[in-house]
Amino acid sequence: MKIVSRTVVAALDRAAKLPDGIPPPARFDYAKDRSRDTRPTVVARRAAFLSLGGARPTETELERLMGTDDLVDEFYLERALIAAQPVCRISIRSASGHERGCATGFMISPRLLLTNEHVFGSADEAEPSIAEFNYRLDIAGRPEPSYQFRLRPDLFFFNNELLDFALVAVDSTSVDQGVPLSRFGYHRLIAESGKGLIKEWMTIIQHPAGARRQFAIRENQCVEDRDPDVIWYMSDTAQGSSGAPVLNDSFQVVALHHSGVARQDDQNNYILKDGRKVTSLTDVDDADVDWIANAGIRVSRICATISTEAAEKNGFLAELKTAMEGGDVLSNAYRQPPRDNGFSIAASFGGSNPGRFPLGTLVLELNPSFSGGQSLLPFISNQAPVVLAPSSDEAEGLKEPIIDTDYSSRQGFDPEFLGIATPLPTVVNETMIAPMKTGNKIIPYEHFSVVLHRERKLAILTAANVDGSAKARRPEVGKDYTRNGLTGLSKNQQEKWVLDSRVEPKFQVPDGFYNRDQGAFDKGHIVRREDVCFGTSYAQVRRANGDTFHVTNCSPQRASFNRAPGVWGDLENFIGAQSDTERLCVFAAPILAATDKVFPGTEDVKLPSRFWKVVCAVKKAKLQVFAFVLEQDVHDLPLEFQVDAEWKHKQVSLKKLESTITLVKFPKLYHDADQA
Repeated sequence: MKIVSRTVVAALDRAAKLPDGIPPPARFDYAKDRSRDTRPTVVARRAAFLSLGGARPTETELERLMGTDDLVDEFYLERALIAAQPVCRISIRSASGHERGCATGFMISPRLLLTNEHVFGSADEAEPSIAEFNYRLDIAGRPEPSYQFRLRPDLFFFNNELLDFALVAVDSTSVDQGVPLSRFGYHRLIAESGKGLIKEWMTIIQHPAGARRQFAIRENQCVEDRDPDVIWYMSDTAQGSSGAPVLNDSFQVVALHHSGVARQDDQNNYILKDGRKVTSLTDVDDADVDWIANAGIRVSRICATISTEAAEKNGFLAELKTAMEGGDVLSNAYRQPPRDNGFSIAASFGGSNPGRFPLGTLVLELNPSFSGGQSLLPFISNQAPVVLAPSSDEAEGLKEPIIDTDYSSRQGFDPEFLGIATPLPTVVNETMIAPMKTGNKIIPYEHFSVVLHRERKLAILTAANVDGSAKARRPEVGKDYTRNGLTGLSKNQQEKWVLDSRVEPKFQVPDGFYNRDQGAFDKGHIVRREDVCFGTSYAQVRRANGDTFHVTNCSPQRASFNRAPGVWGDLENFIGAQSDTERLCVFAAPILAATDKVFPGTEDVKLPSRFWKVVCAVKKAKLQVFAFVLEQDVHDLPLEFQVDAEWKHKQVSLKKLESTITLVKFPKLYHDADQA
């Protein structure tokens, strides 16, 4: 891409402000010596982003953030290839179809592409241009098939000169083979700041000078982050490429590659990579410039500008808002089920196939809130990914699942379910309980009950019966027992949680709360959906499934906490393997601490950071009780009759659990059966 003079001037002006009195390039020599920012709040904020989309931070990642290690996990390579899929080569064309330049861009929603404003200064400049995906070499260095898509600025176009970015719609199918754009996915833009740290390495996926896809890795260290609009990173060997995504080590987009400071001699001549000297960079290709530092426009600033200045057209901004909450190319890869059938780089990454990308698939377990010193291990499979981001007319929507609102049949938790008495624990202060309209303080559902806190609007206590037997799980042959089958939703729809009409709305956190949090929280089941989906008929199983989607059974889980059933289920599987039957009783709830923080923008929604669980099983006709405070994830769970080292540090005595919760007391029989 030929450099626009005003872009160079803007970068130099920014550089001149860092810090006062130090002229470029000396200030970047100064910045290069800056130590890594290890302030706990800064590192914790960055670490929290590690698990967005369902990823699971590893010990190596956390050590790298702290600056104690610069190794990368093997899945880093797989993530890099997956993160490259939404990145495209832009062929900048004249109205006659002649290519007059090249740049890089990347998808940020199913139909919106992000690049620089100096690439597309107007919709007219974008209209004849082409976005070309999969423009790369295979493992043997052979060109792979690529796919060209027309840009559609007539459908949507927005740019901003100050921040040097442009958004443009892309056609939904390629011009040559009719390949769907959804195959390439998109990158999620995260509006919050803090995705990159000083001294952290950046990765730039790019098409320098229109070449096939390349990666600038480990030569792009973040050296300045005090400019509100840009971050600065050293680029000793990286070629410039306008419009490329600048990614952190988790392959989340930190910035849009923009421009930077070029190497100069004492006479202020620019020194190009081939040794030539020029007095101006105007019309010089940015790949030929010897950049000593590059500037990337912060994603947080881009998001804020789009939110305040861009006008909706044809639903594209609504689509972008949805895309900023998930469904991106990496999140989709994380959700692929693990397969233990070997892994071969040659088999997974070799060859070319226009119908499928030859990429290994990254599969990561889900992750809870960040806490220093975690030991969290990923699982990797070699299944080729099917990355299908929804098109604009397939964007995920919210829909209420099938819920039986005739509550007259609900019996709630059965204290005789195990054949041994398991009475409900008691709430220390019953005035804290949000009652039903009937005055009842225990809300009954199919196979479980909930006691709700009147001020926190979250569960003080849940009690569930669990039957894992195949007969109870599938009582009628030929019925659909999948999540979509039980909820009645299509694959592109998400469950909308509902208020319980038996409880005053003022005591419940509505589903709409989660639509105002910019994707910061998930709707976390306290009573796990799968646990209570059993019965003597399909109708009963479906009724239990629907009951779990009442907001009374929901807790906002921070973005860095477990994003889907995983930890809870693993723990129950572990304890269940010790039971003489396939039945359990489970008590659980968030720990409603007085120190919990209020979510910004709300008056009274505090966010629990920890959760407790008490699992009851029967062994040799005796009750056994296991109490846990869940703060971090694990990987494999053995089936021996013991609590192994992976779980032991999470297991607490029932007495200690009571003192932690403070709101609930367990009868003596539970203390007598405590296995801690």
